[in-house]
Amino acid sequence: MVSGSTIHPSAMGLTIDKKIFDDGLSRKRRRDFAFQNYVKRLLKTRIFKLFIFTAILANSLLLAFETDHAVEYDFFVFFNVAEQLFLSIYTVEFLAKIYVDPIRYWKNGFNVFDFIVLMLSYIQRIFILKDMDDMTWFHVVRPLRILRAISLVRGLQVLFDALVRTLKNVAYVLFLLFLLMTMFALIGYNFYGDSKDGDFDNWGSLKSAYFSLFSIVTLDSWSDLQAETGAFGFYSSQFFIMVFILLGFFLFINLFIGVMIINIRETTREFNKGIQAERETTLMEKKQAILHRQQTHITQIMEKQKTSQFESFNEIIEKFKQTLRHDDFVMLDDLCSSLSFIDIYLSSLDEQDNTLYKLQQLYFEISYVLGNMLDADHLQNKKKDAEAFPEENK
Repeated sequence: MVSGSTIHPSAMGLTIDKKIFDDGLSRKRRRDFAFQNYVKRLLKTRIFKLFIFTAILANSLLLAFETDHAVEYDFFVFFNVAEQLFLSIYTVEFLAKIYVDPIRYWKNGFNVFDFIVLMLSYIQRIFILKDMDDMTWFHVVRPLRILRAISLVRGLQVLFDALVRTLKNVAYVLFLLFLLMTMFALIGYNFYGDSKDGDFDNWGSLKSAYFSLFSIVTLDSWSDLQAETGAFGFYSSQFFIMVFILLGFFLFINLFIGVMIINIRETTREFNKGIQAERETTLMEKKQAILHRQQTHITQIMEKQKTSQFESFNEIIEKFKQTLRHDDFVMLDDLCSSLSFIDIYLSSLDEQDNTLYKLQQLYFEISYVLGNMLDADHLQNKKKDAEAFPEENK
């Protein structure tokens, strides 16, 4: 523990972790690490997220109020100032996230979407200032800001990811539904689409047959459509429409819902794993920060002991203890300095003492029994000798 006039870092039950040096190297890459860490913590606070979410809701309400032309005309200056304020808030948020991690920011799809909406908002603002009314399609940009709320609510992110993953499977389901509708459209056209004696309005062409089947699969007035077709004497139309409803609505719609549920379940499972990984990362960062601080203290003690001529090791340790707070954690990676190991080791020593005590009692009992057996054997031999040689005993 103590060698000569220097203190070994493990004297306080601390060990130097390699990650401390790695963390130190990463900190040296940026000179503003302290401010960066402060901004990073600020972006993760609930107050900041609530502030951005409130700004998005307020922006949405103002967009709804602007749909009234009279209100927009009367409060034109207010809406203009509010638009600049919201753009400033979104810009500050974007710059703060870029400042914290300019590389990882672009790996998140929601961040890329926020950046695109922000840039399109600035382009729209430039066109408005230059009175260019031919870019009317840019008016769709401002309503897109409402979708920025997805990036702030993790539950919405899970549902959005599930929807994106479902698109591929849904495309297959819709393709199968299209094939089914094509088959039934051709059957309906051939059976009920005669221009003279058939239901020409609903089944007279492939286009009208598709539209009729779409109304049936959505259960929109399908009974009226069946009544119109049955009025021409096509009694088989009841069976035809019932089969298509069973296949098109109950089968494919439930299949679509099942695909959605499976993807939501998988996305939620991955989401929970991500949260667990973030918690472990945060805990590791806290551990490394504590280890770094404790290592700094130990280094200061070592340097102070080298230069000090009047203080002893115990005095230095006492002063070091005074600098600790009651809520300070101590990371003990060394097995010999672990409190759990010391507790188990002392318990094992107690068990060893109990075992030695029981062994001593067992040895005493064995010695007592062997002694009694020797005495009994000795008396028995004397009796045999007395019986064999009675004259000598007299």
